[in-house]
Formats: sequence, C-alpha cells, structure tokens
Amino acid sequence: MTIRMLDPVQEPVAERHGPAPRLDTLDGKVLGLWSNQKLNSVRLMELIAEDLARDYAFTVRIGDYFAFRLMEAHEWGDVEQCDAVILANGDCGACSSSGIANAVDLEKRGIPCFLVSTPPFTDAVRTMAEVSGMPDIRWGIVEHPIGSVKEPELRERAKVAAAQFREIILAPTAVARAAA
Repeated sequence: MTIRMLDPVQEPVAERHGPAPRLDTLDGKVLGLWSNQKLNSVRLMELIAEDLARDYAFTVRIGDYFAFRLMEAHEWGDVEQCDAVILANGDCGACSSSGIANAVDLEKRGIPCFLVSTPPFTDAVRTMAEVSGMPDIRWGIVEHPIGSVKEPELRERAKVAAAQFREIILAPTAVARAAA
C-alpha cells in the first residue's frame, strides 16, 4: 500500500489585480450604498453618506448584496451607474469574507469599492482578498460590533468609516483639497 501525502498549501487561484482608479472627488458623482441587510447596515451607510455630504455634492443609488456569497453580475442591479460603492457591513465572518470578495469583484470591474468591517474579522478579510486576487485592497475598519449598537455609537462608527473612505477611495490630492 502506498501512502500519498498532499500539500495543503496552495497559491491563490485568482489572477492578481490592482484596485480600480481612485476618484479625484465625489462632487457630481454617484455613490452606491449597497447593504447586506444585516442589523444597522442601512443606517450605517446613511450616516456615512451624511458625513461625506458635508464636503461633497453627490447623488446616491441604493442596493442590496448577499451577505453570504459572491454576487453574480446580473444581481447587482444598476451598480454600473455608480462611481464608487460602499458595502456594509462586515461584522461577522461570512459578511466580512463575502463582502471583500464582492468588493474585489467591483474593483476588477473598475468601480472603487469600500467595505466596512470590524477588527475580529480582519484576518478573514485579508485572506479572502488574497485568494480573490487583490491582496492590496484596503477596507474600512470600525469598532465591533455594528449590528447591536444604538444610534450614538453607530454615528461614531460612521464618522470613522467616512474618514477611511476619504483615504481609501479618493486620490490623495482630493483628500488634501477637502481638508483645506
């Protein structure tokens, strides 16, 4: 009898990609707010958009995505009309890993995407980003949890997320102009 050993370590199967080009501004753009319908996800995105609207004039498109799997292209609705998309929220393992996989998919399609997640799931997000072919993608991290907090705490998390959105999605010159 022959015993065959298999090596469980494998290189990612996805082809590596860089992120979509960053935006110079949100002024005049369409910001997509795609929720996975977890508790507080819709309100979190509304609060992030409110914070961003203090500095920019943009329109909003609203949609949903699945919290447990990669979306098919036809399931995104009018996401192609968006100049950037926020996905919320990743405050569980499945939400975080599928969230970053969906963010990578949108980035590969040329749409800058910002996932909001929490610290307990950083390793899951990082691993999924790697196997999805975009190890350098950045995402927002806010205090855990998201789903069970009241409005004041959620507002604070949204403020943190909006600042991270500016850093991650907007080109450095756009962030500097907004701060001036």
